[in-house]
Amino acid sequence: MILGILGSAAKDSVTREVLLRAGERVERSGGRFDVVDLAVEFPRAHALEDYDDPPPGSQTALLRARVARADGAVLATPVYHGSFSALLKNALDHLTGDALAGRPVGLIAAGGGPRGAGTACDQLRTVVRALSGWATPTHVATTAADLTPGEPLDFLDRRLDDLIGELLSFRTSPLSLPVLG
Repeated sequence: MILGILGSAAKDSVTREVLLRAGERVERSGGRFDVVDLAVEFPRAHALEDYDDPPPGSQTALLRARVARADGAVLATPVYHGSFSALLKNALDHLTGDALAGRPVGLIAAGGGPRGAGTACDQLRTVVRALSGWATPTHVATTAADLTPGEPLDFLDRRLDDLIGELLSFRTSPLSLPVLG
């Protein structure tokens, strides 16, 4: 199962739309895709005292359990002031250093322009390494204009195909799926 972690609180965000498009690709390949909507499932700041030994049922324990069950992940974030969202940062800060050990992680960032979104993906690569994961070489840095039918949307779809193809091919699970193609 690939776990999408949505770091946007907006119900109709570009970030959400692009993450769901990525999930459709996983499912078309025969895989399962599950989304953690941080704004809905983890609306409160995580309690710092829960970090070392989170109580059963706490937001920290629930998030860690979902991440542990995943064969890979896709982190999706809006871009705020050239970086990824505080909602996503708070969640990632409550994972342990080996939370993504040996697993591939795709990166999606939606911003006002491709440079800011690319920068947020670069920052997330560092966080993925700190959590012992492997960021896919392809990331998707996008804007609302990329959802325009025609050439912009076609290009976005090709990038998503590349990202998900890499994500699925890099999995170490015995249930690995073939690369999209």
